[in-house]
Amino acid sequence: MKRFLILLGLLATFGGAFAAGQVAPNGRGGAVTPTRNVLTFTKLENAWLEALQRRDAEALGRLLADDFEIRSAAAPGVPTARAEALRESLRAPVSRSSIEQMAVHEYGDVMLVSFLWTIADGTAPQSFFVVDTWKRSGSEWKATVRYAAPAGAGAAMVPGAVAPSDQSLRKKM
Repeated sequence: MKRFLILLGLLATFGGAFAAGQVAPNGRGGAVTPTRNVLTFTKLENAWLEALQRRDAEALGRLLADDFEIRSAAAPGVPTARAEALRESLRAPVSRSSIEQMAVHEYGDVMLVSFLWTIADGTAPQSFFVVDTWKRSGSEWKATVRYAAPAGAGAAMVPGAVAPSDQSLRKKM
């Protein structure tokens, strides 16, 4: 009976986090609680993806600043301007994708939002490390710049970064 009560106590303590799949990224257990900013920008990033899936240029346009641009790792010195980015995004929209590992850094009226974006269209999923710069415009947030680079096992390690297996959760999510 004593073992049963101990097991029941452990399940009550840790079971919720495991059942929800919300184990801390450092692998040490504990539930990850997203911040208000992560929740806000998850909603905005998902609205962006939904607009792409629906090929809704108007909805997508409402999320992007007039001077929006995309900068990719393939051509870092050649930005893609807003009009061209809209046209290309809507020409071949993504139908299945997901956002994970989001972090939001607040700098007054500017937010840096980074995440892993995985596109599951086609034969093999492709992952990209994305950093979106959002700027407050009145009461709304507008994306001003998107930086993106391929991510995953084949991607080169950034000088100065620590390998994921050696990292610990250094700051709250």
